[in-house]
Amino acid sequence: MNWGKGLVAVGAAGAVLVALIGVPLYVLPASDEPREVDAVYVIGPPTAPRMELAEAMIADGLTDTMVVSLTEEPDDREKWPEAVDACEQPQDYEVHCAMPDPFTTRGEARWMTDLVVEHGWESVAVITTTPHLTRTRVIMERCWDGDIAYVSSGEHLDPWYWAYHYAYQSAAFVKVWLEDGC
Repeated sequence: MNWGKGLVAVGAAGAVLVALIGVPLYVLPASDEPREVDAVYVIGPPTAPRMELAEAMIADGLTDTMVVSLTEEPDDREKWPEAVDACEQPQDYEVHCAMPDPFTTRGEARWMTDLVVEHGWESVAVITTTPHLTRTRVIMERCWDGDIAYVSSGEHLDPWYWAYHYAYQSAAFVKVWLEDGC
């Protein structure tokens, strides 16, 4: 028996298995349509498509409150001008902007929970990119058992970025499984 061919076959089978497991988690995760909520939460990074979707929800009368997770880095204005403008300019709706501590999905979930308690919200829509939805759901639901809609921003992702997300989200899930609670 040729061990080299066997190892290649096992490696190929493993890669196919990882890809197949990743499809429902990252490519076709459970997601919600925008709906009426007490607040819409754009988790980081606050890309233009995420901000546009949050603003469309407000314009459609689905909410009157926006929450934006910012990094507070000096180059935020260049990277995320829509988010910085929404946070710094007067709006016709309520806006909460901050850098969660830590600046991770878990930190964002903790901040959301603090805001829910502070404002008495009963529902929140969380906007993120498609491959991040499943892990976001797991983390957010550890922090708050309220009504959360998980909405994909519908951002276009190049093939290399999909590959990055497969690797990143998979590694991040290991961390989630090792952590307890919020």
